[in-house]
Amino acid sequence: MDEDKKITKIVISKEDELTDIVSAILDSQNERIVLTFAEETDLLISPINLKVLLETADESEKLLVAQIIKNPTGQRNAILANMSTIDTSQFPDEEVWEKEEENRMKRLNPPKKVPKKEEHKKEDLPKEEGSSDFQKRVNDAIEKNKQDRDLKKPDDDLLITLDQDLPTGQEEEMRFVRLDEDPVTQEQADLSKVDFKDKTKNPITGEKKTKVKGNVDFAKSFKSFFTGIGAFFKKIPIPNKLKKLAPIIAISTVALALLVGFIFFRTGVVAKVKIYVEAKEVEIEQNFEGDENIKEIDFEEFKIPVKTETVEKARSTNVNATGKAFRGEKATGSVNITYICEDPEGTEAPTVPAGTAIQVGELNYVLDSAVNLICNLAVQSSVTAVEVGDEYNISAGKFITLQGYSSNQVIVNNPAAFTGGSKEEYTVLSKADVDGAVESLKKLAIEEGEQELKDLTGNWKIIEDSITSKVIPDSIDTEVAIGSEADTVNVSIKTESKASYFLNNGFDEGVANLLTEKAKEENLFETEGDLDLELDEKIEKEVSVVESNSKGITIKLTAKGVVKPKVDKERIIEDLKGKNWEEGNKYIQSLSFSQKEPLVDFVPEWFPDWLKSFPSRQGGIIIEVVEVK
Repeated sequence: MDEDKKITKIVISKEDELTDIVSAILDSQNERIVLTFAEETDLLISPINLKVLLETADESEKLLVAQIIKNPTGQRNAILANMSTIDTSQFPDEEVWEKEEENRMKRLNPPKKVPKKEEHKKEDLPKEEGSSDFQKRVNDAIEKNKQDRDLKKPDDDLLITLDQDLPTGQEEEMRFVRLDEDPVTQEQADLSKVDFKDKTKNPITGEKKTKVKGNVDFAKSFKSFFTGIGAFFKKIPIPNKLKKLAPIIAISTVALALLVGFIFFRTGVVAKVKIYVEAKEVEIEQNFEGDENIKEIDFEEFKIPVKTETVEKARSTNVNATGKAFRGEKATGSVNITYICEDPEGTEAPTVPAGTAIQVGELNYVLDSAVNLICNLAVQSSVTAVEVGDEYNISAGKFITLQGYSSNQVIVNNPAAFTGGSKEEYTVLSKADVDGAVESLKKLAIEEGEQELKDLTGNWKIIEDSITSKVIPDSIDTEVAIGSEADTVNVSIKTESKASYFLNNGFDEGVANLLTEKAKEENLFETEGDLDLELDEKIEKEVSVVESNSKGITIKLTAKGVVKPKVDKERIIEDLKGKNWEEGNKYIQSLSFSQKEPLVDFVPEWFPDWLKSFPSRQGGIIIEVVEVK
């Protein structure tokens, strides 16, 4: 089957059955369908098969065009079936589709037929030249008799007989014309004085005749039927040489009609059965104990074989150093420190340890050595800047504070300028540089390791949430230490990824059985007897780790699927073959697959009910299963 935009093309071979094509039409997703008869097929022998396909397309609200090439018989039968056709290898153009749309509307909404009034034509009696006066009077009487009969309206129980074979119990007035008397006189005879009482008596026994309705004699009826056919052919003006063949022609015609009717009954009728099936959702949740020492899944004890796999990955990269550092000289100088005492003799001056900070504005310096302070006397000490840089070079006479003392306790000043400070900037490997490289390498290595674990398929299936990855401790390595001067540095790491697996052999089948048994236990379809269930192929499964430790691993299975009653089409077709219409319908109604009752259609629809039965031939019964949403 080919899909071309909005047109479905169905190529029919000689092996295809009628049911295959009907199913293809029903399954088509497009509104327009082209049937391509690429080979000689029996489906083109009878217009009935094409009529079934056309009615199937009409019921499905689809347009159908037959592509029949170099097959006049198939073209003729398609026209008889009122099916649109083309005889080229190209797709039908838009004009063909529009015409087929109009034909389909006419088929679905046929115009009402207005009965035509038949005008009675007066039959002229043949006149022979040189006929006698008596013959003329006979013809006039016969003509008048016909006119009288034409004026009479036949009763509803009008009986038509052939060859004057009247059934018993039917009283009929019969009129005779004597050839030796005037027919007109006979027509005008006064019958008012005739005693009709005696006319109802048996001429032999004299007993009064009774109206008896006997049983139908089929042998006699058939004999009368064929005799009537013979009489019909006798009335046809045919040459004397062919009159002897008239009975043979009549019998052959009847036999041919019966044969055609039999063939049509055996090949042209189709029973369509639509069975509705209701689907329901079923869900299970079950814990399995993982065991590395077993080789098969135990769905009774709920044990499953498991294993653990580990993958290590090493990755490295070059990183550009972006850290900034400065090198140079620190500024130095000297300060005078005076400790203020109100009672010099009674006050003990403190000692300031080396490294004590002094501050000039926002610039920090430290004492190079310890200083023993003296009350009210200045003590000199050398200082050094905390950082390198010429900004630490300051002029003399700055206001300086000593850490731990207020300006009321200690007075600090620099008698001379601080000098010698200088600074030079350079690039070093920073911690941020290393952390960025490690993060990038870690992501790449972990992705590769986890993908390698997922690719370890075979008979085992990975448990997704059991995957763990990490950087191996002490595996981070750099060419130079952090803070060292560098331009480009190589950074390398190692990662480790682990995952748990469970044995997949027989797992899907076991899960399907668990879902089916769950549906039966819950009696989803509320049936009294056992019902064969069919699980949809699409099953949602999720396996996760509940617990994992040194003692073992416990995994949880969550599965969800759609289950529906199983419909055995072949068995139903075999059971229906040969059944009469009433028995077959009772059997179909007994099939309970949903709350919606099955539908049964017979094609053609005009077929008499008393002749309907389920065909025994292959393809005579079409089963369509429809899922109720």
